[in-house]
Amino acid sequence: MAEPDSQPEPERSAEATTRTGVSARVGVLLLGLHVALWVPVPVVPFLPLDTGAKVTLGGGLAVAAEIAFWLGAALAGPEVVRRSRSWIRNIFAKRRRSSD
Repeated sequence: MAEPDSQPEPERSAEATTRTGVSARVGVLLLGLHVALWVPVPVVPFLPLDTGAKVTLGGGLAVAAEIAFWLGAALAGPEVVRRSRSWIRNIFAKRRRSSD
């Protein structure tokens, strides 16, 4: 009886876990939508609406932004989220250095 091929399984690198294709692109678009949904939230209190409508609109934008973030993070994969975090941290680090 022949033995099955017993070669060790190759190790997974960071590039192997990076997702590609439609789901990754949709995930990145959802992450962008997350940012776009947070932008109008500070403007909501100044709109000519009654208080209940402002609360509903602001809360709805916040909830929709968080849903877009988590869905986008799940679809894009951990590598994209990790790169996004480091990119944002670098931006704020540069701002802090330039203001010192």
